[in-house]
Amino acid sequence: MGILTDPNNRQRTALGNIIINHFSKLSWLSYFAGLIFIFVLPHPLYNNKTYFSENALLPGLVTGEFNEDRTAERFYEDLKEENARYPGQAPFPWLEAQFKQLGLDVYRQSFTLNYPLANSSFTGSNVYAILRAPKAASTEALVLTAPHRPPSSPHQSTDAGIAVILASAKFFRRQIYWAKDIIFLITEHEFLGMQAWLEAYHGVSYGDGSIQPGKLAGRAGSIQAAINLEIDKPDITHINVKVEGLNGQLPNLDLVNLVNRLTLKEGLHQMFQGVEDHFKPDTYNGYMRSLKTMLNMMTSQATGVPSGNHGLFHRFGIEAVTLEGVHKRMKGRHKADFYTLGRITEGIFRSLNNLLERFHQSFFFYILSSGNRYISIGMYMPMIGLLGGGFVITALGLWFKLLLPHNDVQGADVSEVPVPWLVPQNFTRVLPIFFIAHALGLFAYAVPALAARAGAAFMIGPEESVPICLGSLTLLILLLPVLSRPNLSLPPGTNKVAKCLLCLELAALVGCTSLCNISLTTFITIFYLPLTLVARPTKGLLKVLVLLWTLLCQPLVLAGIVAAADTIRTFPNVGIYKLAVRSFEAWQRGIDRKSVV
Repeated sequence: MGILTDPNNRQRTALGNIIINHFSKLSWLSYFAGLIFIFVLPHPLYNNKTYFSENALLPGLVTGEFNEDRTAERFYEDLKEENARYPGQAPFPWLEAQFKQLGLDVYRQSFTLNYPLANSSFTGSNVYAILRAPKAASTEALVLTAPHRPPSSPHQSTDAGIAVILASAKFFRRQIYWAKDIIFLITEHEFLGMQAWLEAYHGVSYGDGSIQPGKLAGRAGSIQAAINLEIDKPDITHINVKVEGLNGQLPNLDLVNLVNRLTLKEGLHQMFQGVEDHFKPDTYNGYMRSLKTMLNMMTSQATGVPSGNHGLFHRFGIEAVTLEGVHKRMKGRHKADFYTLGRITEGIFRSLNNLLERFHQSFFFYILSSGNRYISIGMYMPMIGLLGGGFVITALGLWFKLLLPHNDVQGADVSEVPVPWLVPQNFTRVLPIFFIAHALGLFAYAVPALAARAGAAFMIGPEESVPICLGSLTLLILLLPVLSRPNLSLPPGTNKVAKCLLCLELAALVGCTSLCNISLTTFITIFYLPLTLVARPTKGLLKVLVLLWTLLCQPLVLAGIVAAADTIRTFPNVGIYKLAVRSFEAWQRGIDRKSVV
């Protein structure tokens, strides 16, 4: 190892010589190999079929007995009437009455959100009922939940999902085989209600204390798993399983497999990321569909935003998924009804009831290319190793060059290569610049709160004031070299020292982030590695291209590009003007929410 790290050693290996003389080419080669590797991942020859590691689940081995489909239809019609009668309020009194008639322990929780970037607050309520296990002492619990969405909500209704919860509660109440408590939970205000309930249930507080959850009058056992329903109508053709949680966390793969297995058993087709599984994954069309599914998952995971209320359970060590009902007008597609939905729900909870311990087997780190094929952490880490390897190779090559004598560097300009004793001097000139850059980053982190208070004085909301101030700070930083006109006399090789430190920092970032959110790491590396490799004092057209690429990689600009791409994908048939307006609004909301987080 000493021979490799000491470039002046006469016994330097051939590997050391290759790194010194060709580190730039090797970095580009590693980068493009990583890009090619991305397209290898969804191929069925490289990934594997999903399977159960936890045999205690016993999925589908019991006979479904759900017979409350007519009750679910009645609940569904009554719920729609309640929503129409009180369109601006959640029908929680009606829900409480229904749960009490079933003989369950019913409680209501109130919560308040004090918005951290403005002098405003929101209030809401959650309703939950507890079915106590007849064969246990309330030590373990399962959760069946759904968010209530009013008719004015931009998201699809969840009325059918709430009806399934009520009908399941009535059916579960008569069974004697439950070994775990079952909590039926209806939340308000999407993520806010769920987060408030979870914080109150576990007695902890996350963030800056903006959410003030009310105390819970009743509790059950330690929650092992949760299922969130987002079903608007019973006549769906597909169940779309949502898995992405907060900051890219994923549930145990066995829970995903359980839902998919029981969905297929009841005659519905598998769907993941809005894409139906292809029946021949080894064909070209099957590969393209798998590639689309994988990229959709990586894009969703990279945002760090949960794809449903289930994503907030993960930070409490609870495995959870969301079942979304999807309508597809396709020939030969069996439509579900409340009987089918009830059997799926009963089968999932019957299987979860068999668990003897928490989910710990199977995978927590994976990428899905379809509902029944997965790429494990051991299979996708070589991809990020190739993509991020360019940072390490470049850092090693630059460091070796900085320590070599002039006559030992092939094809280098002597004026750009320092003698070894100048290297410490280069570090003393570069480190202040590094500290200033990081200090500006910390200042940008503090800008949203300051911008919100300043905007409130001029009657400007945080959704406008925060992006304006962050954009102004970005513009000021970009113009700082022009405005200050620094006259720096830096020793030769200073830019190489700065680039070496930058590569080491980015390599550490890639390595650490890849262990918790592989998708975010992949996209960061794809954008930033080419910029790092071409960053050097240049002139002419190359300088203009580097500046343009730097501008595109700026976080605010990159967030705008992602918001526009997501808007185009979500609303493909909208006109250009409306598309631009919605993209801008999505960018504003994204910046505002990320500032709060």
